[in-house]
Amino acid sequence: MHMETKYLVSLSKGRAVLRVLGHASYLNCVGVGDFFGKAIELGAREIAVDLAQCAGMDSTFLGTLAGGALKLMAVGAKMSLVNVGERNLELAKNLGLENIMSISAPEAGASSMEPAGEELPSGKAAAENILNAHETLAGISPENEAKFEDVISFLKRETRK
Repeated sequence: MHMETKYLVSLSKGRAVLRVLGHASYLNCVGVGDFFGKAIELGAREIAVDLAQCAGMDSTFLGTLAGGALKLMAVGAKMSLVNVGERNLELAKNLGLENIMSISAPEAGASSMEPAGEELPSGKAAAENILNAHETLAGISPENEAKFEDVISFLKRETRK
């Protein structure tokens, strides 16, 4: 049975939480970058992304996380990935995300963070959103640039049509 992906968010006292329920991908992460921007605008200086119930992540979502982390760094703030399972940890580390955010595995016996309240809308992301996410990943390291150069070239052609 396919579970619909949901993003639950909350913002309180300078701290924002994004909980990912399901598979985070280009199909459903268009509102995530907007949430990061809005949270920073409203004074968040720490954003925790809770992956306890995240079934997987694609490169667009990972690029969106990287973009949010870089925006936070620009204002002297930080992002952290929490409750990161083994597979998602491998994905994040393969792209060097530990260089721009803190990443922690689930603690034994710990439950995920308090439920975040508001649900972000989902829907198909525009090709420009996907392009921006991959350009962000490419900017993190030369290895990422090589990994994503074909995707970026393709998306640049697609967005100019």
